[in-house]
Amino acid sequence: MTGMTLKTSAGVTLVDMTMKISQMVGSVVTAGADGSTSIPSPPPGKTMFFIVVPLVDLQREKGKRPAVTLSGTTLSWGYSYNTNGWGYFSANCQIYFGYY
Repeated sequence: MTGMTLKTSAGVTLVDMTMKISQMVGSVVTAGADGSTSIPSPPPGKTMFFIVVPLVDLQREKGKRPAVTLSGTTLSWGYSYNTNGWGYFSANCQIYFGYY
């Protein structure tokens, strides 16, 4: 296993970076619409993850992020919000994905 471990002279671990370190694989921009994309499988023993980053100011513009699901090698996203109010919209977001 690669990484770095820092210990005191008494053997107390201060930093252990030999654990699961994440690896970014790619990203997709939602363009404010529901969608899905195929992503590669993680290496054996690794777990996939995703992070949703809004590309607009959600506080100012009342944008809503999509709900994201990861099933096998399919990353899907969809928007859902109460349309009885005013000003809500599907915010353009970038979804980064990778494994750890």
